[in-house]
Amino acid sequence: MKLPSILRALDLKTTIAIFTVVLFVATIMTLAHDLKNEVRGNINEVLAAQQFQIVEHVAASLDEAVRLRINALADTASMVNPEWMADPGRLHVFMAEHRPVQRFFDTGIFVISIDGIGLADVPNLAGRDGTSYAESEFFRGVVTSGKPFIGKPAMDPFAKKTVINIAVPIRNDKNEVIGVLAGGNQITGSDLLSEILPSKFPQSGDIHIISAKERMLVASTDPRFLQSGAAAGIDPTYDRYLQGYEGSEIFSDSRGVESLISVKRAPNTGWIVIASLPASTAFKPTDTLQREIYEDAALASVAIAFLLWVFLYRQLSPLSRSAAIIDAMTAGNEPLRPLPLEGSVEIRRLLDSFNKLQEQVQNQKQSLLERAEQMRLAASVFDGTSEAILISSPDNRIVSVNRAFCAMTGYDQTELIGRNPKLLKSGRHDRAFYQEMWSSLNNVGQWHGEIWNRRKSGEIYPERITISVLYDEDRKVLRYIAIAADITEQKEAEAVIWRQANYDLLTNLPNRRLLQERVRQALEKARQSDMSVAVLHVDLDHFNEVNDTLGQVCGDKMIIEAGARISSCVEEGTDTVAHLGGDEFAVVLSVPSASLPRIEQIASEILRGIAQPFSIGRETVYISASIGITVYPNDAVDMAGLLVNASQAKQLAKNEGRNQYCHFTESMRETAQARMQLTNEMRGALAANQFEVYYQPIVNLATGQTVKAEALLRWRHPVRGLVSPSEFIPIAEEAGMISEIGDWVFKEVALMASRWCRRCRFSVNGNCDKAETSEADSPCQYQISVNKSPRQFFTGHTDKVWIEYLHQHNIRSSCIVIEITEGLLLDRHPEVMEKLDAFRDIGIQVALDDFGTGYSAMSYLKKFDIDYLKIDQSFVRDIVTDPSDRAIAEAVIAMAHKLGMKVVAEGVETIEQRNLLADAGCDYGQGYYFAKPMPAAQFERLIVRPATQ
Repeated sequence: MKLPSILRALDLKTTIAIFTVVLFVATIMTLAHDLKNEVRGNINEVLAAQQFQIVEHVAASLDEAVRLRINALADTASMVNPEWMADPGRLHVFMAEHRPVQRFFDTGIFVISIDGIGLADVPNLAGRDGTSYAESEFFRGVVTSGKPFIGKPAMDPFAKKTVINIAVPIRNDKNEVIGVLAGGNQITGSDLLSEILPSKFPQSGDIHIISAKERMLVASTDPRFLQSGAAAGIDPTYDRYLQGYEGSEIFSDSRGVESLISVKRAPNTGWIVIASLPASTAFKPTDTLQREIYEDAALASVAIAFLLWVFLYRQLSPLSRSAAIIDAMTAGNEPLRPLPLEGSVEIRRLLDSFNKLQEQVQNQKQSLLERAEQMRLAASVFDGTSEAILISSPDNRIVSVNRAFCAMTGYDQTELIGRNPKLLKSGRHDRAFYQEMWSSLNNVGQWHGEIWNRRKSGEIYPERITISVLYDEDRKVLRYIAIAADITEQKEAEAVIWRQANYDLLTNLPNRRLLQERVRQALEKARQSDMSVAVLHVDLDHFNEVNDTLGQVCGDKMIIEAGARISSCVEEGTDTVAHLGGDEFAVVLSVPSASLPRIEQIASEILRGIAQPFSIGRETVYISASIGITVYPNDAVDMAGLLVNASQAKQLAKNEGRNQYCHFTESMRETAQARMQLTNEMRGALAANQFEVYYQPIVNLATGQTVKAEALLRWRHPVRGLVSPSEFIPIAEEAGMISEIGDWVFKEVALMASRWCRRCRFSVNGNCDKAETSEADSPCQYQISVNKSPRQFFTGHTDKVWIEYLHQHNIRSSCIVIEITEGLLLDRHPEVMEKLDAFRDIGIQVALDDFGTGYSAMSYLKKFDIDYLKIDQSFVRDIVTDPSDRAIAEAVIAMAHKLGMKVVAEGVETIEQRNLLADAGCDYGQGYYFAKPMPAAQFERLIVRPATQ
């Protein structure tokens, strides 16, 4: 039986009761549905705001944690002595003692040399020292930028855990990067994340931390999600989060499951913090409220049906009147208005329900009006935003643009609507560029990048633009939406930064970094054609003396002028002149292989140009230059080889008298390799007892007695035999071994001096009793001089080591004389003065060696407490035949005596030299005339004589 037939079979009361209940239920359901949506929207806003605050807090905490670690590393790096970079042991001690920074890094901290080799770490993990980090992302990031760098998550081969490495540069006094200090934190279980990331997100949600660059999930409150993210293009929403979206939204996955998502980026790390809350959890209160309303409505319907069936027969007439009113309002004959409440309670309730329904409809109408207002507000935001926005149709015709777009391009809206956006093309991009753009739009639905466009005025400008595709439910293109920003100022700033990174700020010439790129380009060009590449290393001779005399400002002016003179000797646009720093320049020449003589011609022009006088203020300065030349492919086939060869050739030019150029030869390479080999062999020489101390007697010219001696270091190589000190001492200084070797020499000399002093006339039972005699203020009768390298004053703690050694072995300090050179006193370095004062305080005397060959300023002698002057053998050699040398020697002796100093003449080889020096009043003589340097055993036999002699 059909429904109309069933209704016609019912009586009026039952029919009314049924329809009334149905109407009531429908009204309640509509109200419940609307109420649910409204409450759901309110809850959505509240939860979204709360959840976004949480991810903002997590992102800020993450940034703060990273910043603390960067600051801790930077503070530690600033305390690293550059000289420790050559002494891993010192680095280990320093890092182990510097505990504050260690608490920030649970896998340890470690120091890497500028060559990428691990030097020291805490805790000390097997294999981490000596490992090459040259290809590590964080190492290259610090060395390239000179700034702190946060590496991507990676498996640490030593900690056996996935870690994030944070690294900062280690700089020397010149602000140059000489190494890298890095620290590691575990991805999971780390204090970096565990203190920030809660164990469980409130309300059954989760927080995930993603590394945008590697598309890798770094951490999550849900361990099931600790895996790599989707590849680019697989999930557009995921891609949008990684490309910079921030905020909250409802997201529906491929299964239709909805979640409330909040996204925030942490600027320092570039990581993205994502919080997710299932919609079923977020909106559970609204579902519960709707279910309760439905349940209540069902109960109320049953009650109403019963009451209507009982009481309808008393109040049927008001229904007819109400129906007539409704018909009139429906026909438009009467305005919408509430129905009059008359009749029984049931009818009034029904009429009241209808009135409420009508009110709800009116409310919905008002809601639509409000939404229309919101649309107008959105339109005003669209038109008022600072970013330029363009919307185009599927056939790529402009539909709408905002004011910012018109301001950026110079076009009015009327000039753009209906036009193709290609009217903005600058012509700078080729066809492949636009093909790649449309391929991304068609396949991914989005394209982001930088593009050059043309304004209406014809000006070409750069902009950063994001183009997104808006689809309908059938995946057909509805609109293309482009959001762009003018980045002209950014490009200009980048150009400034690039120039600062590649050009020397003083001379405006290419720096070492750009030089290497120019050499690489020249080599590539030369390999493709019959060309040669020459690299000239130009060094100004004696520039430091000019700098020290006239000051750094005048020195800088000279460097600028020298760079301009060198540049004038080469072809602009073809050749390169670079400033390597200080007084060093490099020139890169590309010449045909048949035109190699032109290289020497340019070198000669540079020498002549530098030799011209420099007018610096009121001063006229003359200097020269030394040039090393190396040529590709004759001498080397790569950039590194050419630069090294040119430096070696330049050094040969300096050694051969300066103001000239020298070509690189294979013998230079062999010499450098031999020097390197000698350096390596020297590192184990001290432990192998290959060093010996020789002693050369110093004679009192008045009595002829040996009262002093100079200790001289000798290296008895197991294969080479005796190696000249002039050959290995400079190597020991450069390699940082001179302090250790010098300490060993001092201890040997101190023991020899102690044994010799027991022969002194003041010695009683092996102890010196001079203090009790009338000659207490006179110097010790027997003394041994030990040379102290300038490097020893700036490295280690030689003053404390030497003084403590004398105390431990009860050796009189007056038996020791320290010999230094004039150059050490040039700048009055505080650490030098402090150590000299420490030696003088305990009675060790000081001798100034090679006097007359260095700076020889008389002011040094009156400023410093010097006991002995040693006249260099270059003045003694010709003292018999050269009146000038004789006059110099006599003047030095007289001056020294006036200042209360004793004089030692070096290089005395004949009786005539000895007599002239004695007649001039020289106190002591040293040289082959008296004795050659001899081994310790031979010297000890010389000094141990019968008491009657």
